[in-house]
Amino acid sequence: MIARILVKPFGSVWNLKKLCMKKSGFFGSYFRFLYNWYQYEHGSAISFDAKFASVPILPHGTKQIVITSDVKIGKDCVILQQVSIQAETQENSKLFGSPIIGDNCYIYPGAKIIGNISIGNNVVIGANVVVDVDVPDNSNFKCAQGTIVNNGN
Repeated sequence: MIARILVKPFGSVWNLKKLCMKKSGFFGSYFRFLYNWYQYEHGSAISFDAKFASVPILPHGTKQIVITSDVKIGKDCVILQQVSIQAETQENSKLFGSPIIGDNCYIYPGAKIIGNISIGNNVVIGANVVVDVDVPDNSNFKCAQGTIVNNGN
């Protein structure tokens, strides 16, 4: 609650996120402190250096969303609660690196997107799916089947 009040003068948490990247020294540290405090109060961890082509659509706010650094997310992506989009940090892993997510993607609650993979444009990631493979454009990745379904079929 307090962090929300302190973020208000910046217009939004996304404006504060931009300041975290632009400023250094005392002000940069202060902006990162406020940004991290806001994330803590919402149970989330959206790295200030994750890259978004546009402000993401978060219907439930930032509640329990984890997005690590160096992740790239395209325009007009909808991200629901309890989603994790994370880099693989073990250097000997075949997935070492961060995900790249295209434009107009819809990521349902509980989805986990891990490692150096590409999610195409207009992709739907189902609830509670763990994605560790590339997903082509215009696909659905469904939990129940555990497979990629092209063209929404």
